[in-house]
Amino acid sequence: MNRYHVSLALIFLVILLNMPGKAHALISIEKERELGREVLQMVNEQAELIHDPDVVGFVADIGNSILKHVGVKYFEYQFFVIKDEALNAFAMPGGFVFVHSGLIEELDSENELACVLAHEIAHVQGRHIARRMERMQKVNIATTAMAIAGLFLGGGKMSSAVIASAGALNLSIALKYSREDEEEADRRAFQWLCKAGYDPRGLATVLKKMQKFRWLGADSIPSYLSTHPGASERSVYLLDLWERRPCRLRIKLDPLELRSVQIKVRVLSHDPNILIRRFQRELAVTPDDPYLRYGLGAAYLRARDYLRAEKIFLDLTKRHPETSLFRRALGRAYFEAGEHEQAEKVLQSYLKENPDDINGIYTLAQASLELKKYGKGLRLLKKIESKWPDKAAISLHMGRAYAALGMNGKAHYYYYQYYHLTGNKRAASYHKKKALALLPPDSPLAKELGQVTDEKEPGGKVDRP
Repeated sequence: MNRYHVSLALIFLVILLNMPGKAHALISIEKERELGREVLQMVNEQAELIHDPDVVGFVADIGNSILKHVGVKYFEYQFFVIKDEALNAFAMPGGFVFVHSGLIEELDSENELACVLAHEIAHVQGRHIARRMERMQKVNIATTAMAIAGLFLGGGKMSSAVIASAGALNLSIALKYSREDEEEADRRAFQWLCKAGYDPRGLATVLKKMQKFRWLGADSIPSYLSTHPGASERSVYLLDLWERRPCRLRIKLDPLELRSVQIKVRVLSHDPNILIRRFQRELAVTPDDPYLRYGLGAAYLRARDYLRAEKIFLDLTKRHPETSLFRRALGRAYFEAGEHEQAEKVLQSYLKENPDDINGIYTLAQASLELKKYGKGLRLLKKIESKWPDKAAISLHMGRAYAALGMNGKAHYYYYQYYHLTGNKRAASYHKKKALALLPPDSPLAKELGQVTDEKEPGGKVDRP
């Protein structure tokens, strides 16, 4: 089929899907959850996620502050950050909300992120994808998941890898949000943001920012503008809504927290050697900016220039003892340089003042394992096991700790989890059999293993400055 016939087919499909006809029932909540899980797996396979707790936690905390005012929720929401320069954010059926690192880097305030998240949550609560599917008969979940993932990942290599068939391409066009969907999402988001104490005009400023990138002809055209149509009209509508119904702003914004998250996102998303030169140029203009210096140290650390990283973080801790983030970074630098005793000393001091910081706990646990303090390392890992975003990484360390302590049944259980999450079916199957042979049959871990199959679940390694 040539390009002309494909275009005609697509036009016909869109017309057909929008023709009035027999009403079809909305897919069930459980079907929508299943669809969301399918899409999540595809996104995990095609996109690289940032697992750092500072970054993911920042997004999740803001998202959860909105969810408190949503009322009845259909799904358990989860928040993710994709390592990609596009100015984009999207929500999947089932409550999976994604923000691209490029968008975080361009934000001027936490408020803007709150507005984007509220809008995406509103699409999920409005079940807009399910309503797009309502007109389609016998839609295949796997094909629909492929179409949704390709649609929201943008026009680059990630989406082209996902959209592997003409059927998925056709569906992706049909599944795009309508102007009515956008207006409904804006109205809902406006109400929730007001209740939470944010300024709902922030979404208008984000939309204008994206339009500016389009006007400048930037390499990374905001795909948000194609999947969320009517940006100009919506900006006017939102500002008009504010004029008629302004709300009280109660959230105290912390620009330094956003700054530290943006610096970390830059370091985790770009070539460290290029970043080193950028930070050096920026520091030549504002040499007293501690966060630029922190970014330079983090870039050196990713480039494995440990001595320069240590020197920068040590200087920052002396100049700015009130900023505990710099001490934690120094502890991480010592650990990655193999100076485990120094890392332990710095991080233990840091955690006395910040006992719930999971990033600090994780690095101290790693240092403890390297110092052969396996019991201590295991206790620390257990403390954050349910909170740590990179499940594969923490499973590997826990397996190592249990093995060193001679608790082989549990060691094989966690090694199974690690290989299962990273998609190594053969190794996962081996460790599952070993775990079931060694664990007491009535133990919770054995019962859990007896109920699961060895299907591939995507996971990944986390890099941390």
